Amino acid sequence: MTNLTLQDLDPSPKDEGLTTLDPIPSYEESIAAPRPNALQILGATFGGVTVTPDIQKLVGDSDRLTLDLRALNVTLRPDPAPGTLKVLTVLYRFDDDADLDVRLLTVTEDATPSKVTISRHATAQQLAAQRSSDKFFHGVLERPWRAGANGQVDILAVVFGPKRVEAPAVLSVLANHFEGRWGQVRMTNAFFGRDPWPYKRKSWTVYFRFVGSKRVQVVTGWEDGALEVPWSRH
Repeated sequence: MTNLTLQDLDPSPKDEGLTTLDPIPSYEESIAAPRPNALQILGATFGGVTVTPDIQKLVGDSDRLTLDLRALNVTLRPDPAPGTLKVLTVLYRFDDDADLDVRLLTVTEDATPSKVTISRHATAQQLAAQRSSDKFFHGVLERPWRAGANGQVDILAVVFGPKRVEAPAVLSVLANHFEGRWGQVRMTNAFFGRDPWPYKRKSWTVYFRFVGSKRVQVVTGWEDGALEVPWSRH
């Protein structure tokens, strides 16, 4: 098994003036919503911690969710990183979506507009406003990434800072890690191929599932942290 070290993946100077945050990843498994519901929250993260149950509770029996971005540190308290600008990610679907389709919302606390809505009835104007900023991503992910015909892992979404990651080289390493063919992975700018949010401390999130399973798994943490937690295949 190959181990990737911080020195191997990121040879740049390590003192970049970043704040000190706990790099230990947060891990969670989820199976859609706890009850039949038009809006199904598959997973959610905020500032390097999983908040899936919190978001599911906010949705309740509704088919929509509106969040005040400026109040996320209170809505999703305790604040996982006080004084640090954080990113919210939500992976979700509606009950009439195609089987393999999922939807992803990624947004920073300071994005504009300051409120974001998840709803099947959201207007085109609302969706356009949520897509117009570099601090927003909101859209349908129609097909997961898989490492070839024999791949055992579907990578549903990868987020680093406020940006979605789609580079095949990165997704391949992550898939190999979850399949047990790759050891520790350091989640650095060098690993992801660029710094999408200069001078900011960045969280990262990976949503995935094993082929043949409906269980969505999510792991999240802060940059320079290691991806090394064992995964459930069931």
